[in-house]
Amino acid sequence: MARKAGTNGGDARSDRVADAMSGAASSEGTTPATLVRDLRALGLAAGDVVMVHASLKAIGPVAGGAAAVVAALLDSVAPGGTLMGYASWERSPYEETLNGATLSAAEREAWPAFDPATAGVWPGFGLLNAFLCAAPGAVRSAHPDASMVAVGARAGELIGEHRLGQAFGPGSPVERLVAMGGKVLMLGAPLDAVTVLHYAEAIAAIPGKRRVTYEMPMLDATGAKVWRLTEEFDSNHILDCFAAEGAMDAVETIARLYVGDGRGRSGQVGLAACHLFDAGDIVAYGKAWLERNFG
Repeated sequence: MARKAGTNGGDARSDRVADAMSGAASSEGTTPATLVRDLRALGLAAGDVVMVHASLKAIGPVAGGAAAVVAALLDSVAPGGTLMGYASWERSPYEETLNGATLSAAEREAWPAFDPATAGVWPGFGLLNAFLCAAPGAVRSAHPDASMVAVGARAGELIGEHRLGQAFGPGSPVERLVAMGGKVLMLGAPLDAVTVLHYAEAIAAIPGKRRVTYEMPMLDATGAKVWRLTEEFDSNHILDCFAAEGAMDAVETIARLYVGDGRGRSGQVGLAACHLFDAGDIVAYGKAWLERNFG
């Protein structure tokens, strides 16, 4: 869950993202109707539950900006579909409290508590998540660092309860995505961004899994801020071999192998090279690969 540059389709610093933030349209851009056509050709269908990782830069200019991309995604799974994104939190003190690191008393006092209703999103995971949060009916999960956002018919069911200690493993929205027969859409995002594979890491029967501790400022039942300590699997480096300098992490390794084996579907949406995966299939593939190689 540490902030890795270039991960999860982050493009918040690009000029095109600035255009998307303003909702700017381009006369040369892709239309929402074209996006819907491309998404359905890729394999999205009515009623689908889909976790989307998106790079607006890769998609290219879209008439109506990022809000139009969200609308096209919702249209592609209508009626009855649901979208989920990995929003995290722009003020997550993950690095600042990781494995015993501390903040000063003054910093702890000044740090805001996480409130799913108002919290910003971590821009490195893609600007589209901010527009998902702003969509009518959006539901945001209560885990500050692993916060998910969902929009659509099954949003409340998908997000559900999301406690500290359950970032991506049992009890998480990612587990519910798999249980619902969901899909994962890589909308121009890189293969190191397949968050559902953290669930494979969590459930794989392999020894030596790395764990991390960190603290998060939360709101208690009275609305007061409290700092809570939690322990999770190390979702950046699940095993020591993936933590070596320059090593590819397990998520990207598994995703590349999965695509190389011809699994999932590939196509173009707008200007973006995209993949569509069955969430349960890629999790089963990843779990088997981890257990075969490290069990």
